[in-house]
Amino acid sequence: MPKGVFNNKRRKKKPYGVRIGRPTEYFATVAYRAGKLKKRETDRAALAVKRARNLAIYGRSSATEREVALALVAKWQATIPGSAALVLNDGTKADVLLRLSEEDAWLPVQLKTTSGAMKGRPNTWLFNNVTGYSGMCVVCWRCDVGDAWVYNGDALNKRVKQHLSVTPRRKNCKNCELALARDLNLDALVQWLSEQAQAQAQAQAQAQAHLCRWTTVTEHAARHDFASAAQALEMRGIDAFKASFPKHRYAFPEGQNTQVDLLKDATTRQQFKTARAASNGVAGFMCDLYTYAGRDEAGKELKDPYPAGAFDELVAVAWVEGKAYFWIIPAAELEAKGYLQSESQPGKTCLKLHASQIGVQPNPHARNKADTWTHKYFHSAA
Repeated sequence: MPKGVFNNKRRKKKPYGVRIGRPTEYFATVAYRAGKLKKRETDRAALAVKRARNLAIYGRSSATEREVALALVAKWQATIPGSAALVLNDGTKADVLLRLSEEDAWLPVQLKTTSGAMKGRPNTWLFNNVTGYSGMCVVCWRCDVGDAWVYNGDALNKRVKQHLSVTPRRKNCKNCELALARDLNLDALVQWLSEQAQAQAQAQAQAQAHLCRWTTVTEHAARHDFASAAQALEMRGIDAFKASFPKHRYAFPEGQNTQVDLLKDATTRQQFKTARAASNGVAGFMCDLYTYAGRDEAGKELKDPYPAGAFDELVAVAWVEGKAYFWIIPAAELEAKGYLQSESQPGKTCLKLHASQIGVQPNPHARNKADTWTHKYFHSAA
């Protein structure tokens, strides 16, 4: 073997080491990496049919919701001259905002979609997670039929039940009777929402709050209204990053639940992650680097490393005493270090971060020195 390279047979996963100065680095064999990739591909292939079936039946495809949202906004702007509407970023409670007036006053709309009728129940359509939208207009869209069923978010909350099923042909269907409007194609839906927006704007202009069916919001408030505390913290990190590096132009991507959170200068795709201090007093910070890949047959949630090419920069945000600190790491560097999944490497689902200015520092006298390569990508907040 070349000088400095050795084989430690007691190490099963990474037997080959390189001793050039300190610390010693160990590497997996090509066969071991290929085996991990093959096992993951085999496991995912076995679950592909199940995952596709679940997406089709239960309408959990975020891409479908985004397509409907974009179509709704386009139809709204084309139908009502001078009007404004926009699609919100990932994770917000509202999916679409419809402007009520020239001021920053918007009607929030939450979209729920399903691709088709339920398995074994061809006359029933199921919409998931319909609660938690107080003061909002909740539009349930049947993709196969091409129509909308519209509900008041407050009324759905009072049902307590998390999911909503509609059976249009059944007599005395309570969920059907609960709808404010039903069987609306896209044109009819825009017309109905326009009437609601006009009534809301008129009631507000006349200071008649009791006549307001919906809660009016500002764009900023809607973009920061998340059901998940983790998503709210991530948005806080994005805001802090934009404030710290104001010379760039930023925009949110049009796609939903993509692997890109922010576009910098229109071309640089950024993925944001919230970093946490390493547990048990260990030096550095930890950053999760995975995407959800459905569930296995036992219901266990599956996680995959990010694939190479998914984004251009990783921005990890650590909060220390209320102040934001950043690591801005090129995706090419992550791929070179083996963190991104590709045809030649399985990738990793967690990244260790170091910075000399914050957090617990590595022990300088330790026999095995910590690899602090991420330090050169560290930035303090402005």
